[in-house]
Amino acid sequence: MDSKSGLQRMEDVHELTGWISVWYDQAVAARFINPPFVLDDATADRLQGYFDVGLTPDDAVHAFFCLMH
Repeated sequence: MDSKSGLQRMEDVHELTGWISVWYDQAVAARFINPPFVLDDATADRLQGYFDVGLTPDDAVHAFFCLMH
């Protein structure tokens, strides 16, 4: 049975957690965010979507913080 997050196994949760950690480090390094950064539910859902479609954390940083026209 799927969890609320859509992740079926604890391994999936650990993989997503690690992916978000790398995303965070890269976002800080690019100066898009400054510590401390609080991950709210909407942001977590958005990042999980990037993870689910196979973006790398680096690609997700650019997608998340890109300028919209």
